[in-house]
Amino acid sequence: MERMISEKDKEFTDVFSRFVNGKMGSAQLTGEEWANDHRYLVNEKFKVVMAFIDKLAYCYEQGWYDPRDEWACTLSASIMEHLKEKQLYYSQIKDR
Repeated sequence: MERMISEKDKEFTDVFSRFVNGKMGSAQLTGEEWANDHRYLVNEKFKVVMAFIDKLAYCYEQGWYDPRDEWACTLSASIMEHLKEKQLYYSQIKDR
């Protein structure tokens, strides 16, 4: 069964893609600013970050990457392997 993304979630991903594609001043400072939010919102943002890392790790395992995202996929796979070994995170991707 195919999972469907909500219209609002898709809108956010499109806006965020445009932001990182030329409008962002600093990835480091943007990430640090994300952490300055309300504690609940920090936790919710982290769920999104973990889902992103999980998906990139899955792409790495499937060989679905190229030189443009190889670093992100390789690092994500390493992160997920470590978390799995320590029993700290379980993949939400159904194919795994």
